[in-house]
Parts: sequence; C-alpha cells; structure tokens
Amino acid sequence: MMKTSINILNAIDDNKKISITLTSCPHYLITGGTGSGKTTFSLYLIAKLCLLYKEATVYILDFKGDEHFQRFNNYENYFSYVDCIAGLREVYEEFSERLKTTGSFPPLIIFVDELASMISYFSRSTSEKNEIQRIIAEILMMGRSKSVHIITSTQRPDSSLFSNGARDNYTFKLGLGNLSSEGKNMMFPSTDIEFKKCSLGYGYVSLHSNEPIFVGVPVFSNYEKIYSIIKLHLGGKKD
Repeated sequence: MMKTSINILNAIDDNKKISITLTSCPHYLITGGTGSGKTTFSLYLIAKLCLLYKEATVYILDFKGDEHFQRFNNYENYFSYVDCIAGLREVYEEFSERLKTTGSFPPLIIFVDELASMISYFSRSTSEKNEIQRIIAEILMMGRSKSVHIITSTQRPDSSLFSNGARDNYTFKLGLGNLSSEGKNMMFPSTDIEFKKCSLGYGYVSLHSNEPIFVGVPVFSNYEKIYSIIKLHLGGKKD
C-alpha cells in the first residue's frame, strides 16, 4: 500500500493541512445535521482516497437514496434502501475470505450513508439489525490489517447504533456544523474545549481520539470529476 498521504481538511487556527492515509486512519465517522456539508465531504473523501489508491474497490450503501449518490445506481457496488444489507453481506464475505489468508490486499472501502436510518429500518427484525451492527463492529476492529475500511455518515452518532463500543474504533471523527451538546459528547467525549460556531463546511475533527481541531472542508466545484473518479472503483456497470 502506498505511503503517500492526501490533504483532506484545512486546520483553520494554524493554517495547516490535515493529511491522512488508510494506514494512519483506516475508518471514518462523519456526522452533522442537514446542510452541514456532510454529503459533500463524503464524496470528496471517497474520491481523494480513490485517487491515492488506484487499485481500491468501493461500495456505496445509500439507504435513503440521496440524489448525490443515485448517480451511481447503475453500478454493481451501489446499493440503496433495503438492498443495503445485501451490499453489506457481500462486503463481509470478501472480508471473511481475507481473514483466512495472509499477505497484502487492495483496499476495500465501504461507505455507509445515513446509518441511523438504516439501523432504524432494520430494527423491525432484531436478527438483521444485530447482523448489520456485528459486521460493522468486526470491520472496525479487524479491517485495518486486511485493508478493509469503513466510512460512516450519520446525523447523530448515538452509541445505540454501534455494538460493543465499536464507535470508539473510528480513527477519524468529523463533526460538521453546529453539533448539539449531546452530539459533541458523542463525538468528542474527553474534551472540554469551547467550540466555535460553524457555518457550512466547517466543524471539528479528532484523529485517534486526540483533542478536536477546528477545520474547514476544501472548496471545490468540479463534481463531475469526483463522480467520474468514484465510478472507476464501483465494480463496473450492471448489465
């Protein structure tokens, strides 16, 4: 796996770039309310990782069928609504196979959008809800060594969404917009800093549970390029 890092956020107070790799930050939790810039950053992050890891395979589990992600709906590795559990099972099968062998693997990146809505729907069936939480927890705990990485986006990162404290295994936690007091405690439980008011595209990030840093999402306008980059990693078009 390449050692080169990518600049992913701007640290506002000291005017520096925040750089990451899948080795340094294998799993990502992104939270924020409607209009906070969560979806925009998610697309940007996925595309930047695809540029760095040319051999990566991407899965997009888009439970709500967001218009920004529906552009991928004719690709093999895009799943929406109730089909998201089938996509997660497909990923888990590959993950399980990797656990049985040694050696290096190309990155497998799973993006789960609106996790809270997905968990809420599948709560109708306790077994399916438990299955989703178990798979996510296993990937968070053991995925790094097998180059399996998860990016999760949700409005509220409640502990009830994750089993057995799995939320603590996200190495990159980004809260965009003005989080509620509860939201701040969920994302950054050990800090007592005074949070600044955040406009669109601004928030706080914590790497490896370190003190949160005030950041801004880089400005970009070429969405078509981002979509084109991601499509190259989605397993090809469906027949």
